[in-house]
Amino acid sequence: MEPPPTNPAARIRGRAVVAWLALVLAVAVVYHGIGRHRFVNFDDPVYLFENGHVTPGLTADGVVWAFTNKETGLWQPSVWIAHMLVSELAGMQPAPHLMTNLLLHALNAGLLFLLLRTLTGVTGRSFVVALLFAVHPANVEAVAWASQLKSTLSTAFFLFGLLAYAREARRGGGVSFVALLALLLSLLAKPMLVSFPLLLVLMDFWPLQRLPAERGRMAGAAWGRWLVGKLPFVLLVGVIAILTVVPWDLSPEMPVVHGPEWARVAALPLNYLSYVGCFFWPAGLAVLYPERLDYPPLVEVGALLLMLVISAVVWRRRKPQPALLVGWSWFLITLVPVSGIVQLGPHGLADRYLYVPGIGLLIAAVWLVADALAGQWRGWQPVLAGFAVMISGGLAHRQVSYWENSLTLWQHAAAVTRPSYVRHVNLGNALLEAGREPEAEAEFVAAINLQGNNPRPYVNLAVIAQRRGDLAKAVALLRQARALAPADARIYSNLGSLLDDRGEKTEARALLEKAVRLRPDLLEARINLGVLLARAGNLDEALANFETAARLKPGDPAVMRNLQLVRQQLAARQPKLIRD
Repeated sequence: MEPPPTNPAARIRGRAVVAWLALVLAVAVVYHGIGRHRFVNFDDPVYLFENGHVTPGLTADGVVWAFTNKETGLWQPSVWIAHMLVSELAGMQPAPHLMTNLLLHALNAGLLFLLLRTLTGVTGRSFVVALLFAVHPANVEAVAWASQLKSTLSTAFFLFGLLAYAREARRGGGVSFVALLALLLSLLAKPMLVSFPLLLVLMDFWPLQRLPAERGRMAGAAWGRWLVGKLPFVLLVGVIAILTVVPWDLSPEMPVVHGPEWARVAALPLNYLSYVGCFFWPAGLAVLYPERLDYPPLVEVGALLLMLVISAVVWRRRKPQPALLVGWSWFLITLVPVSGIVQLGPHGLADRYLYVPGIGLLIAAVWLVADALAGQWRGWQPVLAGFAVMISGGLAHRQVSYWENSLTLWQHAAAVTRPSYVRHVNLGNALLEAGREPEAEAEFVAAINLQGNNPRPYVNLAVIAQRRGDLAKAVALLRQARALAPADARIYSNLGSLLDDRGEKTEARALLEKAVRLRPDLLEARINLGVLLARAGNLDEALANFETAARLKPGDPAVMRNLQLVRQQLAARQPKLIRD
């Protein structure tokens, strides 16, 4: 009896399903327990639980705001809408937002596997790259940080766009409009991936091998047709780039992006080598690495020469090992916007910036090792891959634990990084929230010693003084903070509330009203002004502020309690109707 005929296509699909399930399982094991984590005090307040446009969920006003604001310095409407949608469906709790990030990361690992297998036709190496991407410790920051939904979401659309382009290319088609739409959605979440058209060129070189091969008089026409196919992607990237660099509606609390400076340009090779180092030796990963621009000139020159040597070796091996050139170029190109050539904030480097560029390093490394172990050493390929996955997964799982809450996050950063103003302030905030006031006070004083012209430590020291009953010192500290940041609504809100408690009603009201004018969506300012107005008997105005606060953060206990009390007082003022 003959065995039934096999179906190669079905067998390939079956392997793909098994591979995808393995990727999901690996992500689940490494990130086990993330659903119990809390929001952290770095970016999460701005993006999530203190953002009055996001906390109410998906609303018409929120969607309009998503497309018209750049409060975080970037135009990213699709990520705002995604945050709103999660809030609409599951509320403003950490678990739903973190689990959304986790699901997107698992999806990205699966899309990466499908992309590489579609491009190369090789299942094993494609799976190893995707598996290492899924469990790499450098990717933990992009997954375990709720406000980094922009990274996982933009990458999902990015990989889907590359996959659509690859499939269209395999069919011999022209411009993929699905890829174009996916690129648009990716850039609307995070404009980092403006290098998309250049990656299409890399894929056309290898493994698609679609670069024009004609010579002579036909060469110009062939290259022209090839370039025209890339033109829609270039135009789209250009439009988004312009919208990204044009400033509008910037929050005074967000860092301003500065243009290139010679010190940063000189440090660029060192930044690239630092990223390579932390990717292949992921020890001491942290949420914030203070920027350093004081490298000795010889060190900078040495780094530049090493980068040139690596690039030259990769270029010379482009024919026998094209994956090396594509992987290395992928890393170089996609990292440019966040390479440190412009200042994006208080950090020099960031793990999350490796989320996409690291894919290039994985492609180069996996193909290089697999080629080296070909032939009689072929049996060692799965052994070495399994060892790398176990080591990487173990380090990643430990890295995930540091993101449990703000205190564990910043305590770890303090253990592995140099002192910085931002680290002192955020660790101090976490300690203050934990009730460890003396330690928090020491952190805030250290922050002032590093950067005395920033108002945040003074505000936090005022909170400590207020808790200790020293209201005069608290007021003096808040006045210092206001002098340093005359447009910061939070400072006006805190100072106004404190003066209200001291009985200085006139100045308190003026300060709180200014806080509301500066930030109409600032919840604490609405609550503080509502309390002041209610105490003064201005119940109608107090009601309006509490109703606005309720829209900003539906279900908040303090808001709902004050709203109910004011409504009861208003009802008590109304004459009771009687029937003759």
